[in-house]
Amino acid sequence: MDPKKAAAEWFYQTVFRDEPIRSRPAPRPERVPALIRTARSLENGVYQSWQTREVVFMKQGRLLANYEDDYEFSGSVTCYYPTYQALTDRQLRGYFSWRTRLRRGEVEHTSLSFAFLYVYELLNQIGVDDPLDGYRKLEHFLDVYGRIDDGIRAYLTRWMQDYVVYYDLDRALLDTAPQVVFNRSVMVLEHIREREPEEIGEAVRRLAPKWLERSKFYAGHREDMDAVLVRVLRRVSAHCDARCKKSMVEQYFGPLSQGQARLFDAAIFANPLKRRNYEYAVDEQLIYTCRNGLWYVLRRDTPPSFKGKFEALVKTVDAAMREAYGYGHPVKAEVDTKWVAKLIEEEIQALLDEKRAAEAKKVTIDYAQLGKIRQDAAVTREKLIVDEEMDTPEPPAPAADRPVSIAEGEQMELSFFPEEACADDAVPQAAEGPENTPLSPAEYQLLQCLLYGGDLGWAQAGGHMLSVLADGVNDKLYDTFLDTVLDSDYQVIDDYIDDLKEMVRP
Repeated sequence: MDPKKAAAEWFYQTVFRDEPIRSRPAPRPERVPALIRTARSLENGVYQSWQTREVVFMKQGRLLANYEDDYEFSGSVTCYYPTYQALTDRQLRGYFSWRTRLRRGEVEHTSLSFAFLYVYELLNQIGVDDPLDGYRKLEHFLDVYGRIDDGIRAYLTRWMQDYVVYYDLDRALLDTAPQVVFNRSVMVLEHIREREPEEIGEAVRRLAPKWLERSKFYAGHREDMDAVLVRVLRRVSAHCDARCKKSMVEQYFGPLSQGQARLFDAAIFANPLKRRNYEYAVDEQLIYTCRNGLWYVLRRDTPPSFKGKFEALVKTVDAAMREAYGYGHPVKAEVDTKWVAKLIEEEIQALLDEKRAAEAKKVTIDYAQLGKIRQDAAVTREKLIVDEEMDTPEPPAPAADRPVSIAEGEQMELSFFPEEACADDAVPQAAEGPENTPLSPAEYQLLQCLLYGGDLGWAQAGGHMLSVLADGVNDKLYDTFLDTVLDSDYQVIDDYIDDLKEMVRP
């Protein structure tokens, strides 16, 4: 026998031998609490496939409503429309451990699936004393957990409105709901003739927040723009009522219409009250009706074609007012309907005319001059007393048939004033205005001083009020410039300095 072959056979028979692989001991399964095992028995099986997931969820939820656990779970769960049946035993125990801590006041961030599962329980009256208790718990969860994860906020806000409707709770709970706030503002415009301007202005700010919240012109001229908006909307409403088939509200926000509704859309909801025929009116423009188990809602559902129409009107008013006020940052008007643009311009001009008229009626008192006035009066009084005590003959009275000369009249008038007032340099003579200006001499001299840096002391010494002179200048030059040339601080507006210097010489 070949020695090499013999050595090889010996090696394979002696050193390498087939041995069975030792199997690892199977891990001992975790012990599942008895109540969870009982809940699992309610799930769809061979003989229970007819049950919907909502029915199974309701049965298991009622069984596990008071279950508590302290299981350590560190994984994450991603499950759309989560139910007890959709979770593994470990995940289910992790959820109940989180819910136990939540009910004790320990709010912790968790998987979004756990948060929605907890909300589904409350919507179906699992773990609550009554519907109002369930609403308070939903409200609390939205407040505390919504700060940690806002992923639930949009859904829960909508479901809470459905909750109030379905369980017939007090309508006051919906006072701050977005749809109710919208309806309340629209109803103000629907009865705009009877509503106060402040109420209308507040409604406009709610209905057009996108533009008004960022408009710098509105921030600086809020009172004026509110006044114009109220007037414009009242006229638009009257025009639509008289000449159009649709009211102003219908044109900007769409008509009221009834359509099918699905309460608690995108939630696991088992319809615990088995509603069949039922009606709930939130307000005049939001009414829910259930007929034979089907839900309908009457509301003003603004279609996409109406989106932004009211904002466009408000922006157009803003653009027109910026132009009329000479605001340095113009914006483009978005409404080009001629009759709307015309009445906007008319209302802006009417407001400006009213403001100018009110300003002209104001009487300005310079309290800083009261001390000098008292001092001058005291000097005059002393002189009068001295004159009375002096034994001097009175000047002869002019004969009745002899006319009094102008010089004599002036001398008689000046004798009643202190000597300082008669000095040649006390009151400078007002410059004569050219014939091609409508200004009075005093108004002309005021513009001279403002344009070329003169002293304004002559105005007070001559008994002139700067506010009255400035109003006169603005009124008389308005037809020429179509604007006021002096601002509220009696300064010449920069845009008109060159033109005024051609009209008023130094």
